[in-house]
Amino acid sequence: MPRRRRSEPLRYQIRNDLLNLLVEGGYQPGNQIPTEQELVDMLNVSRSTLREGLHLLEEERIIRTKHGAGRFLVATPNDYQFDLTRLQSVTEMLAGYGIQVSTQVADVKEQPANAEIASNLGLQVGNSVLSIERVRYAESVPIIYSIDILPKNKIQEPWDKDMFAGSLLYILEQWGIFLDHTRTTIRVVLSDAIVPRYSMIESRVPWILLEQVNYNREGEPIIYSFDYHRGDYITFHVTRYRH
Repeated sequence: MPRRRRSEPLRYQIRNDLLNLLVEGGYQPGNQIPTEQELVDMLNVSRSTLREGLHLLEEERIIRTKHGAGRFLVATPNDYQFDLTRLQSVTEMLAGYGIQVSTQVADVKEQPANAEIASNLGLQVGNSVLSIERVRYAESVPIIYSIDILPKNKIQEPWDKDMFAGSLLYILEQWGIFLDHTRTTIRVVLSDAIVPRYSMIESRVPWILLEQVNYNREGEPIIYSFDYHRGDYITFHVTRYRH
């Protein structure tokens, strides 16, 4: 039976388990996936919970239902399609695809907040912040480049560069800081403009930039981040409603 995280809603855990099953089973677009009863037995869950996970995959256009015939795979799970409405770490995002993430912590430095940083983090210009610069790899391919900026007074001592190789959200939770929501601006840039000093990142590759301010449960800004997602590997989706 798959190991599951109590902190994540069960429907998302089942969705991730289903993705792992499809990846490990070598399913390709057009293939029929196992029946509900077979999946219930494989994942050891109730039928109602299973259907919640299947519904999420249908919303993401990864599977679709043909009435009277069953469910079929539409998109290859390794295309890395992510739900933009969910606030989750890179590690959590890729774990749903059974991908082992490796991280290069390129730089961690203390610096004074300029006007832009101060405005987004609710600080005074010149206050100390910590800037964490990282490159994330999936199966040896650099697919995410990020800069996370936090107020220095939120960082527990002692700290060192290596501790930031894992999930930043997890580290903050260990410090008693729980993120609740984010304000995000999305645009597309080319790699030449963002990471010219990283020779491992190909030139002229399109990157999806998520410029974000992440807030805790009290509405206090905690992280000002620039997350560049490689556009030829990653796509985002969001459900929009007409009210």
